[in-house]
Amino acid sequence: MLSNYHLLFLLILFKLITAKYYHPSIKNSDTITSISSFLGARLLFNLDVINEFIKNDHSKTITWYKGIGDLKQSIANLVPFINPYKLSRDVPTLISPRYFLIDQTKLLIEQTLIGDEGFYTLEIRINSNISKYYLYHVILLTQNLSLSLFPSSPYRHFIYHAEQQINFTCSISFVADHSYIEQFRSTLLSTWYMIVYNNDPDHYQLLPLSSNSYRYTASLLNYELNRNDHNQHVSCTLFQQELQSTNVTLSKDLNIEYKAYLRGNYYFIRSFNSYSSIEINCEEFDANPKAIYTLIWVLNGQNQTLLNQTIYGRYLIKNATWHHRGNYMCLAENYLNHHQPVYQSFRLNIWFNEHQLKVHPLTNMLILQQLSSDDSNKSIILIILSTIFVVTCLCFVLSFYYFCSQLK
Repeated sequence: MLSNYHLLFLLILFKLITAKYYHPSIKNSDTITSISSFLGARLLFNLDVINEFIKNDHSKTITWYKGIGDLKQSIANLVPFINPYKLSRDVPTLISPRYFLIDQTKLLIEQTLIGDEGFYTLEIRINSNISKYYLYHVILLTQNLSLSLFPSSPYRHFIYHAEQQINFTCSISFVADHSYIEQFRSTLLSTWYMIVYNNDPDHYQLLPLSSNSYRYTASLLNYELNRNDHNQHVSCTLFQQELQSTNVTLSKDLNIEYKAYLRGNYYFIRSFNSYSSIEINCEEFDANPKAIYTLIWVLNGQNQTLLNQTIYGRYLIKNATWHHRGNYMCLAENYLNHHQPVYQSFRLNIWFNEHQLKVHPLTNMLILQQLSSDDSNKSIILIILSTIFVVTCLCFVLSFYYFCSQLK
């Protein structure tokens, strides 16, 4: 007989322990309203679906329970009453140190704590024999989003190289009823999703941390970095249909190191008027870390280095003349392409402009004198050539006369 009582006691105890896991109401997710909120935040149970059922009807008894099935505990009870003062139903009614009723029906938790997760039951008793039950489940997010990159960077800013492949992983932890998560894991995963660095994740995972604590992760795998990722925000956004707050976004800046490359456009032939100020800009090359620059001038087979591996990549030619013409070559490099610089070359032409006679009178006077000297030299040469021509013609005439005289 003692053993029978002992066995019966064990069965009752087992039923009490497992009642919430095998309650028939949790077999169908459609009968449970899921609510998500952050730990420490304000949580209001939405009753819009059943408001019409209880609107303007004070004859029903409303009871809120924490839990489900045989283990639920009453936390709020509102019996029928007549409101002689016609008080607004939107005024919160304190029913315990931690719970309020709004509109005499909606349960409000002013600040959620650990233990507030799990099932809640709303009972609306129509009469002594008829009651309607509405089930809710609360998920409490216990931390903000976290973002990790692999391989990790030892620096404060994420420093990586172009063409390197890394993994982005976003995660968030939460507490919930174990039976709900096990029963509706697939439903939960279909209503929660993340966007990682403007991409859909490649992999989702829901990991248990303890009996009622979980971590939800989303990973973007083998993402190949390039220079366009430099200084970009790595954002991680959680979208959750029942989350009673705005979507959560975490962002960090990427620092991508890349080789020097030509950012701008060069014209292969550039022409300027003489006495112009010309700036040769080798900083059209971009690099991270910043490049060092070399500028080489080539004229008539002679090379001259104007800039030699300097961090400043601009060279100014003042009052350019015909002597500054030639080929110019810009080279840029950083430690990623050391001894293998990228380069771009172009030809520089300097043109003489007659309008500059008014701009530089002294210099142009010398040019005019040179032109006058050239004209005098040309005149002398022309006189000499004319004299030679006349003498040649005279000799020819004399020779022809002599030939004719001999024939006679």
